[in-house]
Amino acid sequence: MMKVTKLSPHIGAEVTDVDLREPIDAETRRRLNAAVVDNVALVNRDQDFTPNQDLAAVALFGEPMEQHFTQYALPDCPLVHEVSNRHKDKSGKRVKHGAGWHTDHTNHVRPPKYTSLYAVALPSSGGDTAVVNMRAGYEALPDAIRQKIEGMKTVNVFQGSASARYSGQSADAQTERKPEPVLQPLVRTHPENGTKALYFPPVKAENIVGMDAAQSQALLADLLERSVRPEFVYRHKWRKGDMLIWDNRAAMHRAHFDYDADEYRLLYRVLVRGELPI
Repeated sequence: MMKVTKLSPHIGAEVTDVDLREPIDAETRRRLNAAVVDNVALVNRDQDFTPNQDLAAVALFGEPMEQHFTQYALPDCPLVHEVSNRHKDKSGKRVKHGAGWHTDHTNHVRPPKYTSLYAVALPSSGGDTAVVNMRAGYEALPDAIRQKIEGMKTVNVFQGSASARYSGQSADAQTERKPEPVLQPLVRTHPENGTKALYFPPVKAENIVGMDAAQSQALLADLLERSVRPEFVYRHKWRKGDMLIWDNRAAMHRAHFDYDADEYRLLYRVLVRGELPI
């Protein structure tokens, strides 16, 4: 009975007529995972989850993994984190989760292959989440640029010093944790279909190997401008009960803050462990 409907030619599909709280057979699970890979972003409509049910639903797509900023973890279900407009930093300023284009947790050796958000409470309008197809963005680059960046690697840390968003709790966390940098390919090959995609997080890329931070950020900004085209972007307009999941191996995402900050916005986030990027 499950139905998958494409939402645009380049990115996005919608799943209806499946309740992810119920037992899911192997074929349905295979189709769900294939729909994410094929369409980069997939929305499962009309779900009604407790945190543990949300976690179990995401586990249909792979192994849930730990997340950064554990202060946002649900005490009774720590692999599920809150993404809330009521979170504040040490100065008392509201935290804007995911304001710029990025991909999650690239400072992990095995970064998440999928990110899932589930809508719990929403403002009356606005607060969309946008996902961009970086596979299409890579394919749209001129041949000369694709040749130039082939084989380049980024140096990934908890929070890159060249990032314009380097401040507050993120800077403190980088100083406190001092994690070992992790190298990731700037152009990533998808392990399931062999396609290539741009793969970099401006906020975590300290630099590109062989380049300083300023040169690196200039190149990444140019790649972002060239690859993030309107036709490659799916902007998800939330409905309560939506579970949105996307393939980090071929996508970036960002949040929009075009809503009344006095209205409550709460999403649950779960990450799915991925492979060693190549």
